[in-house]
Amino acid sequence: MLAVDDIPCAVMITDLQGHIVRLNREFLALVGAEEASWQGRSVDALLTPASRIFSQTHLFPTLHHAAVVREIYLHLVGADGEPVPVMVNAVRKRNEGVDTIIWAFFVARERSRFEAELIRARADAQSLAQRLAASNAQVEEQNRHLSELSLSDPLTGLKNRRALELAAQQWQLREGEGAAASLLMVDVDHFKRINDLHGHPEGDRALIAVARQLQASARGTDLVARYGGEEFVIWLPDADAQAAARVAQRVHEHIERVRTAAGHITVSVGLVSGPHEAAPDFLARLVKRADEAVYAAKSQGRNRTVTSP
Repeated sequence: MLAVDDIPCAVMITDLQGHIVRLNREFLALVGAEEASWQGRSVDALLTPASRIFSQTHLFPTLHHAAVVREIYLHLVGADGEPVPVMVNAVRKRNEGVDTIIWAFFVARERSRFEAELIRARADAQSLAQRLAASNAQVEEQNRHLSELSLSDPLTGLKNRRALELAAQQWQLREGEGAAASLLMVDVDHFKRINDLHGHPEGDRALIAVARQLQASARGTDLVARYGGEEFVIWLPDADAQAAARVAQRVHEHIERVRTAAGHITVSVGLVSGPHEAAPDFLARLVKRADEAVYAAKSQGRNRTVTSP
């Protein structure tokens, strides 16, 4: 019989069916009890349920086929009833004229601890990734909101001059020869009188009401912007003078619905249309002509639309 007690690791000898023949001192220190109480019992009695299944389905079939297994990870049931992680090498060997299996077990508590730390680290990394993703989504939402604010008028919620410029630039880049665009400059008549007689809060309420009606007048593809003070602009991409005139007519009809402390509100509208140009001052020239048409509308008695020649 081998001097298994002299081997500095847990050693077990079984027959080919897995019945225990010998356990050395190192092994008994792991599983407890006297060697005699284990002899003749199945290896399964030493293993946790999961390791027992693995032993039956993989370990013994491999030993019978290849005669050797190396670095198999199992759990023994320790002397205190707790699982003991072990790495196992086993070889089928004829010993003193009898076919046996010699097993060497190496306690792998450090490996288990390391694996547990890896699992925790992975979970922590996944949690951190989720928090970072949520944080990035929040930052993107905040950036989108800031971008919206930078392109919007805080009082009316309409787009501002910068948004108007961007819309015109995008249209210039997208369209080519043969395309046309129009622009309506809308100025609230006698607006100063509202502020002077009823205060700026009433003036603000009037501007908000006008903005709402301008939005209702515009087409779905149009952009309505507050240009400054009581001036508004409706940018009409791919619209000729006739299409713009129909929108201008709707503007007057919708504005009739606005009532303030100063009474009924009217607007003077300047209409300008022009063919596509790639020139950087394309929008500026449209605005200038529309502004001149507004001035003409006011000179002619207000509450009307004048088309720029």
